[in-house]
Amino acid sequence: MQVAPGIHRIEAPLGERFVALHLLVGNESALLIDTGMDNMPRDYILPYLDQIGLSPNKVRYVLTSHADFDHSAGNASMKEIAPQALFLCHALDQPMIEDVEVLIRDRYGEFAADHAIDETDKSKQYIRENSRHIPVDVTFSGGETVRLGADWQVEVLHTPGHSRGHLTVWDPRSRTLVICDATLYNAVLFKNGKPAFPPTYRYVDSYVATMQRFAGMKADLMLTCHYPIYRGAEIDAFLAESRAYVDRVDDALLGLLADGEPRTMRTIIDTLNTSLGEWPTSAGIYLVHPLAGHLERLVQYGVLATGRQDGLLAYRLQHQP
Repeated sequence: MQVAPGIHRIEAPLGERFVALHLLVGNESALLIDTGMDNMPRDYILPYLDQIGLSPNKVRYVLTSHADFDHSAGNASMKEIAPQALFLCHALDQPMIEDVEVLIRDRYGEFAADHAIDETDKSKQYIRENSRHIPVDVTFSGGETVRLGADWQVEVLHTPGHSRGHLTVWDPRSRTLVICDATLYNAVLFKNGKPAFPPTYRYVDSYVATMQRFAGMKADLMLTCHYPIYRGAEIDAFLAESRAYVDRVDDALLGLLADGEPRTMRTIIDTLNTSLGEWPTSAGIYLVHPLAGHLERLVQYGVLATGRQDGLLAYRLQHQP
């Protein structure tokens, strides 16, 4: 559906959730933001192009917002539909966007060695079977503009936190932010609005800076990939709760570690899971993403120290903040 002049939102099912892909159509060219899973360009994007009467040849740019397979796995399929399109991403996420094995190893397997937390073999196989990646044509670093028409240019912003190379698109004409997964509320949601799993931000200081940047832009419309459409005061509320969640995680960690006893990541997750969100208990394992970021930051600040327990990384309080 068209949500602002020239800006379209295409929702595709993702199990009990959804992923929203965004299409910006100017009088000269079109920009697609994310391609979803391998089937989604064929099953959802191409039918939508037919519905609005837009030839695939008009799609000049395909931007991958960040390295996650539900955003980049359809790149090869989209290239088949629009072979003339230039594929874009941030240089920091490029290796994982171009190669599913690098994505599985470096993003989803990041915590295996230190924390013995990893995706299952079944999950990895599902990712492989539903992903087809291709080389990226142009890498961005943030600050670029994309021309869609004689009177319409959009800006590409570097908005890290969920990943190192996350990109956001800003349309000053309609004051619309297409933030994709750059801010993740207090949970990622099911289609029915209930929590599905924890917000999987990773780099805390960058994540907070990104949210502060969004808040200062005073957008009229904010588009995400896994949440409803937000307008006006709804944007402020979404950003405020996302920011408050970061503080709640810090407080929970410091409260747990206040006794000075060392704890592994899995022990921390098992202890804090139900207090940090109302997602299904089994989904709590994805707290490893934000907790890793918080713990690394507290170690960097000298608040926590690390050691090993049975070969796994453990954390203990070193100085009260």
